[in-house]
Amino acid sequence: MDFFMALFPILIVLLGMLIFSRSGVFMSVVGWLAAAVVAATYFKTPWEVVFGASIYGIIKAFAITFAVAFTMLMIFIMKESGALDEIVKTILSITKDKIQQTLFIGMGFGSLATSLGVVTPALFPPLFVALGFSPLAAVAISVLCYDPLTSFALLSIPITLPAKVAWGPFGIRPPGIENVEQFIWSFTQHITIFLPVVSVGFALMMLYFVGRWEAIKKNWLQATVAGLVLSFTALILAFTKILPVEVIGVISGLATMVVSYLLYKRGNQEKTKIDGELFKAASPWILLFLFSVITNYPPVKKFLAGLPGNLEVITLIGGKKIDLNVLAHVYFWILVATLISIPILKPTGEQLSRAVSVWIKRVWGPFIAYSLFFAVAFIMAWSGMEIVNGKLVPMAEFKSLNMDYIIGKTLADLFGGLYPLVAPFLGLLGAFVGGSETASNVLFAKIQWSAVASTIGASTFMAVYGAHAVAGGIASAITPSKITNAAALVGLKGKDESQLLKTLIWPVLALTLFVGIMLEVIVLMSR
Repeated sequence: MDFFMALFPILIVLLGMLIFSRSGVFMSVVGWLAAAVVAATYFKTPWEVVFGASIYGIIKAFAITFAVAFTMLMIFIMKESGALDEIVKTILSITKDKIQQTLFIGMGFGSLATSLGVVTPALFPPLFVALGFSPLAAVAISVLCYDPLTSFALLSIPITLPAKVAWGPFGIRPPGIENVEQFIWSFTQHITIFLPVVSVGFALMMLYFVGRWEAIKKNWLQATVAGLVLSFTALILAFTKILPVEVIGVISGLATMVVSYLLYKRGNQEKTKIDGELFKAASPWILLFLFSVITNYPPVKKFLAGLPGNLEVITLIGGKKIDLNVLAHVYFWILVATLISIPILKPTGEQLSRAVSVWIKRVWGPFIAYSLFFAVAFIMAWSGMEIVNGKLVPMAEFKSLNMDYIIGKTLADLFGGLYPLVAPFLGLLGAFVGGSETASNVLFAKIQWSAVASTIGASTFMAVYGAHAVAGGIASAITPSKITNAAALVGLKGKDESQLLKTLIWPVLALTLFVGIMLEVIVLMSR
């Protein structure tokens, strides 16, 4: 019963989305209310702790909520000013047939755009339809191309933000990790270990929707090369640490575009024209890339973090403090890049007004969903705690009242040494429920930590957490919000969405299981 009640907020969100087809935003509110009530009544957590955990989670989510918000503003301005059309026109001049377009745009440009904050299911479907793809194929490729490097999306927030939460407020301390920077790099490295298999898998899935098994039979080698270039570029950058984590996805996507172009170069008779208009159109992304490289240089990052001093430190319930670190966060530089690029893009007053208007209408959904899923994560993490002398401390029966510990311990007892096979499926579930890998990585961090420490040993946590994150990226292929969003852009109906989901579910489960098998091997080898 304790296990069921601890899992209840997650289960109710899952049922609401799967059975009743409710939106992620609506279910984030329901999930938050369920977590609050269950923590306060069943697990005896004081209401002031539940309320404090919610506020703490919402503020901790600023790193992604504001990043998503300002990225949406950037994309809407680029779309209204014609910048995106110019970028697409150049890409079309490079690619000549559906297979090349699938690999070049889907694997290469899709991964690069995802790393810069573009939600490809919300942008790419009309592009693929215009290229002659069927609406179903257009939606499938647009959804799938978000997945191979989802962990490096939005300048790698799915990695850096959960790592900071896990190391900081959650207090997770894997052996051999001495600070948050080491945690981030170890997390990144363990994610990239699984990517060669996952990236190749997604490349082959894209080909299937273009020409079924015949397309895979004829082009499996090119798809494999594209997937391996994408993944091994990320892996090499992760282990050499020559560039910040924040730009690994950008470089990997760019490398894949170059290789995909070279694979088909002989078939391209026309010369590609790249002029100043392309650089002008891409100026927001170029500026953002440069800002990211500069501001993540350790001395610069340290200077920016300390510049406002205590002015950006917030003290919350139980003496918990949050340093907003506004100048050191990527969302600040996304906003700066957007504002600087406006005079370069030169949108008309009407275009700018339309972009802002659309942005205001659409930004609240993801902002609310991310905020409340983070609130759920902290309610579960703080359940079984109380305020004593102004400090947040565990209650006497903490282990029997903490929702994360109960879930982790129950899973550990249930699966034992086979837990690595199951662990990635929590990442799949978390991303499906939370709507993103970032939410999944935060929501399940302490659950995975409790389960791993109770079964296979804390020393394997980083490998398990890496597999969890990768599976969360795989889940993007079957996330209802992404499929529905993409389908609406090209007029697909519910029946077509259902067909797409049924087609994707089996390779998604197979890839997740393969990640689990790889994790099991890694754990056995580490003993």
